[in-house]
Amino acid sequence: MVARRVTLFSVIIPTRNRPEFLPAAVQSVLQQTDADFELLIVNDGSTAIQYFVDPRIRILENGEKGAVPARNLGVVSARGEFIAFLDDDDVWSVHDHLSYALNSGSDFFFADGMMRFPNGESKAFSQAADALSLESDNTILISAVCYKKSLHTALGPFDEQLPYYWDWDWYLRVARSGARLQRRAEPVVDILVHAQNMSGASNARERQENLNQLCAKHRLANVILKGHTDFV
Repeated sequence: MVARRVTLFSVIIPTRNRPEFLPAAVQSVLQQTDADFELLIVNDGSTAIQYFVDPRIRILENGEKGAVPARNLGVVSARGEFIAFLDDDDVWSVHDHLSYALNSGSDFFFADGMMRFPNGESKAFSQAADALSLESDNTILISAVCYKKSLHTALGPFDEQLPYYWDWDWYLRVARSGARLQRRAEPVVDILVHAQNMSGASNARERQENLNQLCAKHRLANVILKGHTDFV
């Protein structure tokens, strides 16, 4: 009897009506080397995704329930021991992101990135993070994160009441649980900065309200509204 091959990583790309970005993100995942993975594309848009045929890819339909429910669906459906996220408008810039994370031996792994601006300018996002620093700033890029899926067994799903700050909430929960955090202090992902980013100025009021919810939940004080571009 042949043993079933274990999928070490479940890479999750949530997407919503952005077909112009998605193929590059998918290709950067398929180019990962020295790591077994499946790729879950969670469609939160109105149009079905039918143009990826690689056997490692599964398409999940989220029925336009929202970005955080899409991520939770990806996690629940994941067959891997580790979870990695990539936003549909980001691209992994190295081929060893998954294998490096696996070899780190950490519970929660994150890395640096490069912010790519519409004018062609690029700036490095290079920030450390730990349980204490996360009480004042979110300095972790979700598209550069890999972690043990078992953390969800202990800590639960992403908080769908925090559509803007579900990721910061998750990092705080993980760090306070005593999980081992490890950083790769070099860029592994290109972050495309554009008008459709959720951290744009057009939704500052909603972000502030959501930040207030996060602060109340975690008893944070003197936290200033920021986006990741404020750190570069």
